[in-house]
Amino acid sequence: MSVRLAHTWSSDLGIPWSTVYDATLEPRGYEIWHLTPDGPHAARARAQGKRWLPLQLSRRIDIRGDLAGACRLYRDLRRERFDIVHTHAIKVGLIARVVARAARVPVIVHTMHGLVYSMETPGVKRRLHALLERIASLRIDAILAQSREDAATLVATGVVPPERIIWVGNGIDLTCFRPARLDAAARAALRVGLGVAADDVLFFTAGRLVREKGVVELLEAALAARHEEPRVRLAIAGEADRDKADAIDSALLARARGAGVLVLGRRDDMPELYAAADVVALPSWREGMPRVLMEGAAMGKALLASDARGCREIVRPGDNGFLVPLRDAAALARAMVTLAREPELRARFGAVNRAEAGTRYDVRRVAARLATIYEELLVRARPRASMARAGPLVSHTGTSTPTAS
Repeated sequence: MSVRLAHTWSSDLGIPWSTVYDATLEPRGYEIWHLTPDGPHAARARAQGKRWLPLQLSRRIDIRGDLAGACRLYRDLRRERFDIVHTHAIKVGLIARVVARAARVPVIVHTMHGLVYSMETPGVKRRLHALLERIASLRIDAILAQSREDAATLVATGVVPPERIIWVGNGIDLTCFRPARLDAAARAALRVGLGVAADDVLFFTAGRLVREKGVVELLEAALAARHEEPRVRLAIAGEADRDKADAIDSALLARARGAGVLVLGRRDDMPELYAAADVVALPSWREGMPRVLMEGAAMGKALLASDARGCREIVRPGDNGFLVPLRDAAALARAMVTLAREPELRARFGAVNRAEAGTRYDVRRVAARLATIYEELLVRARPRASMARAGPLVSHTGTSTPTAS
C-alpha cells in the first residue's frame, strides 16, 4: 500500500507535531507531506529530506492574501493528487477543508486541537463558530477530536453527525521523554546552568507565548508565590507567536526576567528541561490534549493546570496534580506555594504520572489508531484490492475493536 498524505498547518510549528507520527506511518507505506508557511521548522524539515510545500495561508485574516493562498493550495492539491489531506488549526483548517473538497481529494480529515468554543460560550458566538465548522465540514470524511469533551461539544452543536466525529487522543515519544535520560548529577548540573539553586522548586512550562496559554496569569502567580515562598522559581520555554493578536509583549517578558523568571526562548532540549523541573504547569484557557502535560507526566513530574477542556482529561486533582480555575492567578499562586512546600506530594503525583504514561500517552498507539482511520476511509472512498483490511473507526465515545497491525 502506498498513500500520499498531506498535512496543512497555519504555521511551520505544526511540522514537529506531525512528524512525531512518521516513524509509525512511513513503514506502512505513507508518503507524508507538510504544507505550511515557511519558517525554521520548514527549513529543518527540508534539510532532513522531508517533503514540504509552501502554504500561503496564515492565522491572520487577509482577504486578498487568503484568496491567493486558497487558489495556490487548490493548484497544489490538484497537481500532487494526494490520497488524504489532513487539516489542522482554526482558520487554515476551515479554508483547507473547503479547498480540498473542491480539488476532489479522496479523503479529507480535520483534527480539532482544542475547540475554539464550548457549551459555556455565549449563544450567538457559539452558534456562529458552530456554523462555520458545519459549513467547512459539510463533505469531509471525519473530524478527529483529541479531547472527549470537544467531541461531545461537536455532537451537541450539530457540526457533523456523531458517526463522523472520532476521538483519537494525542501522544508523545516515550523513548524521548523518560526520567532515566538524566541521572541526578546531570540534573543538578543542568539546574546550576540555569541558575536554579538546589533547594529551589522549579515550575516549568513550554509553548507559544500567547495570552490564551495563560502566560500572563502564570507570570503573575509566580511573582506572588515567590513573595510568600522564596524557593518558587519559574521557567518558560517558547517563542512569541507574532501571527496572533494575543502574543505576549516583549516588555512584559523583560519585566519577568528582571523579577527572576527564566525566559528561555525556543529550545531544542525539552526532555532535559523537564528533567530539571519539579512541577510542569499549563494554565491554558483551552486545549485539545496538551503535549506539555503529557511530556511532564512521562518525565515523572507533578502537574499544575487550569480547569480547561483537554487539561482536565490529563490532570486528576489530588491524584496526579492540581487544577485551578481558569484565568485565576491567585488560585494558581496558592497551588504553587502548596506544591513548593510539600515535596512528598510532588513525588506522589509524579510517580502516578510516570506509572500511567506508557498506557495513556504512547504516540505509537495514536499513530496506529490514525492509520486505521485513514485506511478505512480510503477503502470507503475508493476501494483498492491491494489495501490491507482496516478495522472499524474509533467512535466519538472512544470505543474500538482491536485490529492487527
